[in-house]
Amino acid sequence: MPVTLTIKNVPDKLAEQLRALAAAHHRSLQGELMAIVEAVARNEDSAKAHPPLPPALAASHGLEGPQAASSDDLLDQLDSIVTGSQWGQAPILTRSQAHDRALSREFDYQLQEEQAQYKP
Repeated sequence: MPVTLTIKNVPDKLAEQLRALAAAHHRSLQGELMAIVEAVARNEDSAKAHPPLPPALAASHGLEGPQAASSDDLLDQLDSIVTGSQWGQAPILTRSQAHDRALSREFDYQLQEEQAQYKP
């Protein structure tokens, strides 16, 4: 049987942050909190199933234990992947613009014009 949990005395700033996060993920506040709790429980389960090796043991076997990558490392990896591509040059569209077929055709035409190699 499901259990009802209640969180009391949540600071206003934290509540607003959670509401914004829920809106960004297109969830209700309840749905966002449930997703957060489930993610934490999954991480705890996987950490218990695969505990990290002690650093000395990992180093002696040439292995690295699981480590959290910093956001800078992830951004550097992403930059190396998309170097030379058109990544980041696409216009930011609203939902209605993204579903506008005429606008989509216009962007496609502009892209083809940029890539076209006309004979002189």
